[in-house]
Amino acid sequence: MPDGSGVSISRHQSEAHSWAMASRAPDPRLRSCVIDYQGYSEQARVPMRRLQAPFAGVPMILTFGPAIDIANGDRPATRDTHHSFLAGLHDVHVFTEYVGAQRGFQVNFTLLGAYRLLNLAMSELANRCLDLAELLGGEAARLIDRLQDATDWPARFEIMDQFLLRRLSAGRPMLPDVAWALKSLETSRGGRSIGALTRELGCSRRHLIQRFHAQIGLSPKSVAGILRFEHAVETIRSADEQSWADLAIACGYYDQAHFNRDFRRYSGRTPSEFRASLLPDGGGVAG
Repeated sequence: MPDGSGVSISRHQSEAHSWAMASRAPDPRLRSCVIDYQGYSEQARVPMRRLQAPFAGVPMILTFGPAIDIANGDRPATRDTHHSFLAGLHDVHVFTEYVGAQRGFQVNFTLLGAYRLLNLAMSELANRCLDLAELLGGEAARLIDRLQDATDWPARFEIMDQFLLRRLSAGRPMLPDVAWALKSLETSRGGRSIGALTRELGCSRRHLIQRFHAQIGLSPKSVAGILRFEHAVETIRSADEQSWADLAIACGYYDQAHFNRDFRRYSGRTPSEFRASLLPDGGGVAG
């Protein structure tokens, strides 16, 4: 439950793993740009491996301790190690893994906000991670130090608010046609066809695809698929038991076969396997 500061804390304790997750909404002036803030403090006595499936956002991770291993779900042998980093829009799943202690801060940017606040071509980030020092230079280390030295999570959330508000004032807005098309896809949870978008905008498919790559990172079709999958994941998390066929239709899929195919594509597992992998107490998805 939120306290007077608006911060919610969820905790988990087991023999193998423990964690405390703090979350808070951003300053109202950032709501179109930031989904949420999450602070975390974890301890893993055996390796903790999590599935990170695609979602319609761009996460920025600032770690206060050891690095995190990241493996491509389609190419498990492809692994990187990062401390603080930015992950662009992905249409493939990845796995994160660590053992021991982890502590840090995560900002989840909206797709509109990532373009406005990060000041780089989003095509450079698609399906890859960028060390925060490459993006922010020496400012990255100063920001991490300030967050780590703060007395509590409310103070850290306030530090991030002020940091991002300064960037917002200097940021560049997304082009109106791209912003409109993105909003249309988000509102329909990926249900609008690309043909319908280009007809309403009066532009070619090639034109819209090029602008999406530059300002969002992936094509409109890829973004629509991620939004539809994200809606399905949210439904699985919250829905009572029901037939997969009914759930597929409710989430905008033509049939259960398409629903299953997208889960395989984006998470490497079936919907039932995905549901069985959900960790308790806001812990994410077991890898």
